[in-house]
This record gives sequence, C-alpha cells and structure tokens, in this order.
Amino acid sequence: MKRKNRIVVLLSLFILALLVIVPAASAGEGRGGDTVVIGRDEVINDDLFAAGGTVIVDGTINGDLAAAGETVIVNGKVTGNVMVAASSVAVNGEVGHDLFAAAAAITIGPDARIGYNAYTAGASVQSQAGSRIGGSLIIGAGQGLVSGQIAKDLLAGTGRLRLEGTVGRNAKIAVDASSTTPSLGYMYGPNMPAMPVVPPGLTFGEDARVVGRLEYISSKAFEDAGRVSSQVTHNLPPQDQQLSRELARQQSASSYVFDAVRRLVALLLIGLLLAWLAPRWVTIPAEKLLARPLPSLGIGLVGLVATPLGWLVALGVVIVIAVIFGLLSLGALTWLTLLAGLPALGLAFVAILFVVSYLCQAIVAYLGGRWIVERIRPAWNDQPYASLLIGLFILGLLIAVPFVGGLLQFLVVLAGLGAIILVIFQSRSTAQVVAG
Repeated sequence: MKRKNRIVVLLSLFILALLVIVPAASAGEGRGGDTVVIGRDEVINDDLFAAGGTVIVDGTINGDLAAAGETVIVNGKVTGNVMVAASSVAVNGEVGHDLFAAAAAITIGPDARIGYNAYTAGASVQSQAGSRIGGSLIIGAGQGLVSGQIAKDLLAGTGRLRLEGTVGRNAKIAVDASSTTPSLGYMYGPNMPAMPVVPPGLTFGEDARVVGRLEYISSKAFEDAGRVSSQVTHNLPPQDQQLSRELARQQSASSYVFDAVRRLVALLLIGLLLAWLAPRWVTIPAEKLLARPLPSLGIGLVGLVATPLGWLVALGVVIVIAVIFGLLSLGALTWLTLLAGLPALGLAFVAILFVVSYLCQAIVAYLGGRWIVERIRPAWNDQPYASLLIGLFILGLLIAVPFVGGLLQFLVVLAGLGAIILVIFQSRSTAQVVAG
C-alpha cells in the first residue's frame, strides 16, 4: 500500500473507532468548549468525552478518554484507553491501556508511560527520549522520530524514519528512500504544529537498538542497520507489482459498485416492463410461492440443475439428427434441422437466462414489496407497479452486499423458479382434465 493511502486508511480507522466506541458507551462524562481543562487535583471516576479548541488533561481519569479538538494535551493519568483526534496531540502522562492517536503532529513526551500499545497516524509521529511504551508502537505517517523505549515491536510505514531508542523485540519498517522532499519540520503554516526535522530514508542514532530482528522495506540498503541489530532483512519494494495490485483493487472496487448499480437499474426497468406488459407472469407464480414456499425451493433446486442439462441434451439431439441426415446424403434436411433447431435452442437459452436473472427475482420481490405496501399504502396494491418496484429496489440493494447477497440471490432464484415450475405443471394438469 502506498504511504499516503496507508495514512488515510489508518486515520479513517482511528476516527471510525472514535465514532463507534464513544456513542456505544453506556456511561461517561462529557465536556466541551473553547478550552477544556482537567485540573491537576481533579479526579474523574468515569469515562470522559471531551471536545474543544484545546483539551488539557492534567488530572486523573479512572476510565477511558476520548477527545477531539485543535490541540489535545495529556499530562495526567488515564487508567484506561486514550482515543484522540486533533491537529496536535501531546501525551506526557500515564496511559493505563492503549493509545489511539490521529493528528498532524503526535508527540509522546519524555514522561509518557503507555501500558500497552500506541497506534498512531498523521503527518509526524515522535516518541521522545525517556518515554516508555509497554507494548508495541505502530506508526503510519509522513515521518517518524522514535527516541523512547518500546517493550515489544515497532511497526512503521513512513516516508522517512529515524530510530534513536530501543525496541525490545522486532522492528518492521517501510520507508520511501527515494523521497527528496524536505522534512515536514520545515513546513510551517498558520495552523501547522511544530514538527521535528527527520533526515530522508531510514537513519539510526548512536543509542538505537533492536533486540530482535530488524526488517525494512526500502529501495536503498542502509549500512548502519547491521550495527542496530544482528538480524537484518532488507526487502526491495515491488513497485510495479504493488502498483498493479493497487490499480486492480481500485478497478475491482469501482467495477463492483458499477455492476451493482447496473443490476439494480436493469431489475427496475425489466420489472416495470413486466408490470406493464405481463403482470400475470409475476403475480400468479408469486401466489403459488406464497402458498407453497418450501416445495417451491425444492423444486427450484431440481429445476436449476435439470434445465441446463435438458438444454444440452436438446442441443445434442439436434446435432445427432443433423449428422444422421448428412450421412444419408439428405443435405436439405440437414440444413433444415440446423436452421430450425439452433435458433430455437438459442431462444430457449435466452428465455432461461431471462427467467433466472430477472423473472425469479421479480416474483420474490413482488411478494416483499406487496407486504410493505400493505402496511404503508394499501391502495397501491390495486396495481403491481408499486409493489414490484419497491420490492426490486430493496432486493437489488440486498443482493449488492458481498457474500451474503450472493447466497440471497441463489435462494431467490430457487424460490422463483420452483414457483414457475409449479404453475406450469398445474396448468398442464388443468388442461388435461378439461380435455378429458
């Protein structure tokens, strides 16, 4: 994944976590305003949700902290998790569990003590000397400066990164060694927080150390890596393959959405035509399905297997007859068989596709739409248009859901096809009784 895409994804995940976790909490204290300050002597025995221009926590929170603003500063103690999104985030206190931070500039100060993991995403991430992370540090950023102590792993995907501290286990780092843009530390704007200056590529300080294995992905090999860890693995970034995968993934996603919209439009248009030209094709099988749902599913499964087999058998019969006529030197009959049989089989194939792809779904959708219309506007059920279109619209949306939509579509086809077969058999039985 490209660096910019990685940052966007991580930021989205963190912000989504805030949006999901915060409303789901059953209890908690909320504070807001231009400036929100939790004083040094203040103790909050609950979760705290804070939003403002500036949020400063100097006291103690016996619970989780979720904060958003222009600037968030945590100098006190939070016994639970800290989840923050801001332009500038500074943590220089104690976090009992995990830190989730998304910001332009993230600073883990020298007195910071994080109990477990730190998940960070932004333009610049810095852990200063003296800071301690009890778990792993995960970075997705434009640049990173790691000077503190990490008890477990360092996982980083950045444009540039400098390691000056200690990693207790393994480090896996991906950097863009080809970047020649200035460090983000030089990008000062009216709303840009201060950021450290980080050299290009992957660099190491004098005290940098990785206790376990150091693995880095870069177009350039770094000679100092062997000094930092005795187990070093250098992997070249597969740029062409990565680009192809990214393009294929994007095209797949866009194609999936386009196909879903196209299927929905086709269902609605064909449903409208059926309601106009042949409503009984839908309403009569729908009544049969409503009366005998389980037999319809079973017969539909048999029909789904037998129909294509029957078509193939018919194709074989046409070909065999044509061959026999040819062997008998009856050329006219040979061509007549092919000219009559193949177009008929082609029409039958188109009819099968139409039934499976549209008519079966229209039958089931009509029942669902009628059930809805009966509860919101019963007068609309005098004509099949509203019920059919509403049902097809909802069914089209459900079918577009990955995995589950495919299973639902399969069951719909079975139910609709079984109802059609039951209607055909019933019509033939009625005709035979009348003839007798």
